[in-house]
Amino acid sequence: MKKSRKSKAFYQLFDKNQKPVNIDLNNYKVICTATGQRKQFYHKYLHKLIVDKYHSNIDVFRNTYVSRAGAPSKQERRKSQIENRINKLRAQLEQLVAEKQSLELVTK
Repeated sequence: MKKSRKSKAFYQLFDKNQKPVNIDLNNYKVICTATGQRKQFYHKYLHKLIVDKYHSNIDVFRNTYVSRAGAPSKQERRKSQIENRINKLRAQLEQLVAEKQSLELVTK
């Protein structure tokens, strides 16, 4: 009986010290930092993800990867964005009110 051959898909990425590292991304499993679940990706997709989102740094990818299941929902992200915007505008409004009051004191 013929045994199946495991193919290798080596890609050159960088470690935390910016040194090149050759890694076989075929059958590579990564652990989600939020859920703790192991995930497996197609090697070309995984390489593109690491290059684009993590600037080719495999250590940053390993330490900060969050799967879609562990990521906040779209509504939660939007709510957070709106709250941040409200806080910025509130601070800006308070600054303008203080500036207006100081101008009113000068004109009196």
